[in-house]
Amino acid sequence: MVGDKISAVGEQVLATLEELEEKKQALEERLFAGDASVEAALEQVDRAIAARSKQINYSRKRLDAARDAVKAGMSPDEARKKQTGSGRAKKKLANKPVNRF
Repeated sequence: MVGDKISAVGEQVLATLEELEEKKQALEERLFAGDASVEAALEQVDRAIAARSKQINYSRKRLDAARDAVKAGMSPDEARKKQTGSGRAKKKLANKPVNRF
């Protein structure tokens, strides 16, 4: 699947939600069996599930917005672009120096 990317060090960067749920279930079984050493890993998997769910919801909202824009007559390429603030705000920031301290 496209969402499953492996980094150079071999760690899975974006696990599917199903894989994370499977890991959580396995860790919970070990925890209920009396292995207290998996508590930290279980908390980490819980955070990963929450983050992945949030990312999926955001992607679905963007997809729905793009579909609605295409239905309204916008070109598919324009509809897929991430909408940011107004162009006026970007011009305003471009004229001012950036304070890096």
